[in-house]
Amino acid sequence: MSEDTNNDDLGREGPADEHDEGEAQRGFTFEDMRLAVGDRLQIECTARTGVRRAFVRVVGYVDGISLLVSTPVSGGRRVELVENDPVIVRVFSRQSAFAFRASVLRACRLPLDYVHLSFPTVIQGSVIRKATRVRTQFPVQVSTEAGSAAGEGTMLNLSATGALIHTHAALGEQGSIVRLRFDADLHGVQSELDIAAEIRNVQQAPDAESEGIEYHYGVDFHALGAEDRMKIKSLVYQTIIEQPRRII
Repeated sequence: MSEDTNNDDLGREGPADEHDEGEAQRGFTFEDMRLAVGDRLQIECTARTGVRRAFVRVVGYVDGISLLVSTPVSGGRRVELVENDPVIVRVFSRQSAFAFRASVLRACRLPLDYVHLSFPTVIQGSVIRKATRVRTQFPVQVSTEAGSAAGEGTMLNLSATGALIHTHAALGEQGSIVRLRFDADLHGVQSELDIAAEIRNVQQAPDAESEGIEYHYGVDFHALGAEDRMKIKSLVYQTIIEQPRRII
């Protein structure tokens, strides 16, 4: 994505990219986003600020006039926005992802740091399927349910209910239960997940580089706890918002 929002193509890299099941980009209204005070939005700033993306909170809005958000902060410092700066705003709301262009109407410091953005008139988005997959490249350690090591691999995609694992070692037969260990970065906080998964399908093929065999395992997560389920969903939604081109 271009660093300068003037040259960025919202339709090309926004959340409305077409993906599985033929979901096409379509327009939404401001009401469709159901924004509430305190909701978290991602804002993409102009290259002049030296900050590509930051997060803000909804302060309020005046219908048809202005959307008020908290001043973006990155690395502990205020992002200095000035009048007429163009921005792109992205938000995940319930089961939809949205994006719209806006410009800075006014940056205020009193009685608190906040920014008036122009009220969005064109909002693009797409409904996110319950098990939307996103492309990943996570190193993953795989072990048997009994705890013995089975091999290392790469998680190629992830959804709230399962994943695709690439490896050069056989991990088990269809129906086998394995444990997956991998690290997730959730908004700058590192978290390790250790979860059980059931192998649902296996594909293998010759590996041209190593002259060995490579495997692709489709797995469904098994007996997820509430905390792990929340972390996985958060990781998927974070990717949808921050890197929408990774939606499969």
